[in-house]
Amino acid sequence: MTRSQSTWLLHFTVIIFGFTGILGKLISLPADRLVFWRVFIGGGLIALWLLARGRYKPFAPGIRWKVIGVGWVAAAHWVTFFASIHVSSVSVALATLAVTPLFVSFLEPWIHRRRLDGREILLGLIIVAGLLLVLFAPYLEEGGWSAAWRGLQEGGDHVMGVGLALLSSALAGLFSVLNSVLVRSHDSANLSRLELLGAAGGLLLLFAFQGAVWTPEFWTISARDWLWIMLLATVATSFAYLASIEVMRQLTPFTIALAINMEPVYSIVFAAWLFDEAKSLNGFFYAGAATIIGTVFLNSAWKSWRRRQQARRTPKFNQS
Repeated sequence: MTRSQSTWLLHFTVIIFGFTGILGKLISLPADRLVFWRVFIGGGLIALWLLARGRYKPFAPGIRWKVIGVGWVAAAHWVTFFASIHVSSVSVALATLAVTPLFVSFLEPWIHRRRLDGREILLGLIIVAGLLLVLFAPYLEEGGWSAAWRGLQEGGDHVMGVGLALLSSALAGLFSVLNSVLVRSHDSANLSRLELLGAAGGLLLLFAFQGAVWTPEFWTISARDWLWIMLLATVATSFAYLASIEVMRQLTPFTIALAINMEPVYSIVFAAWLFDEAKSLNGFFYAGAATIIGTVFLNSAWKSWRRRQQARRTPKFNQS
């Protein structure tokens, strides 16, 4: 695959990721059951793909449980994400989820044992300002900050949706940092296979403990929901993940990160078009969303500039 083909595939994959929230909105199942079928089918398809390619690799028992634990974190992230969509809207969930880099900026130094970066903290504070605009958007339009404070105290679907998405973004940050440790010494496709199937196993145990799995209602899924679940599991999980691995052969991490930052933008546009969510959102929401997403882009650009500066300062030795 050429670099140009990889670039097109990358952007197509990001558009698919952008449809994840849309599919979650279309599926009527509760968030935990939705995630179970997504990870079970998606993980199974990746396992079959690895077997067909002769790349299936088992993990040692000690590592296996660490990978499964990371899969449980991923499952919790997706459950809270889809719950946020069901409670509020795709736009609110995706705009809030964009604060994930803020959590990464605090978790990564702790996991990798390095000092906090002052610039990342500053960018994180800007993200918090954008998040406050998203959180208080409906109330600010009604009566300013006093109405916003009353709305926060009263709660409601909007506040609950932001809260669930914020928890989801924290779990996404933890998942990303933990995975960055595992991927250094293990094949990423096999990691994904075990993480997804481990997440499915964990959710199935939870359902069994709750008693839900023993009822016929648990296994009753409409044909319409099956259609969206299969699209979510095959196209938006298995294919999109494997494609994102493939483009890493040709494209730099910065190029990939910059493209993935467009996911919330695509999702908000799709939601406004398909669900007419634009009518329920106001200028305060869009200002907050633009602040969050713009800061994420700024962070990526700053890191790229810093890497180039470090490369220039690195002495080059004549090999002749």
